[in-house]
Amino acid sequence: MTRFVVVETGPFPDGPHARVRLGTGTGTGDNVRPASVIDEHFVVDVDVCRDGRLLDCADVLQGSRARSVADALRRLTDLTSAHPACGIAAVPLAGRGGGSDGWAAAGGPDRAVVLVPYGASTAAGQRSLLPSCLHAWLVAGHSLREWPYARDVPSD
Repeated sequence: MTRFVVVETGPFPDGPHARVRLGTGTGTGDNVRPASVIDEHFVVDVDVCRDGRLLDCADVLQGSRARSVADALRRLTDLTSAHPACGIAAVPLAGRGGGSDGWAAAGGPDRAVVLVPYGASTAAGQRSLLPSCLHAWLVAGHSLREWPYARDVPSD
């Protein structure tokens, strides 16, 4: 799956969240940038896409298959090595009951690697958009380590 994502500022009182809408690119006026747009980027699902050209030009490489922390960190290493032009790579973390518990992410100029658990305010329908919000955070000049909910990767 590939998609074009537009991140807009939003009135969220509990931290640096963003409202995200998917761009359709139909040419009927939905490509007009509203004043509140802070980031636009191209997302590719690395667990589905096999087209190397799309993977190479993606701003966000995002997994859709939840993995253990150790597996997610290995996957991030592979992704960032194979596709150095991507702004951020993110892999969902396996949680209890088989669902996702957050994200492992790598990106930014310092190629920081962090774990980002879902916060209490993260709506289930918005969880897959968290890597896009992280990308907007990087575009604004921050590091992934500065994301308020980011955790350092545990050292073994």
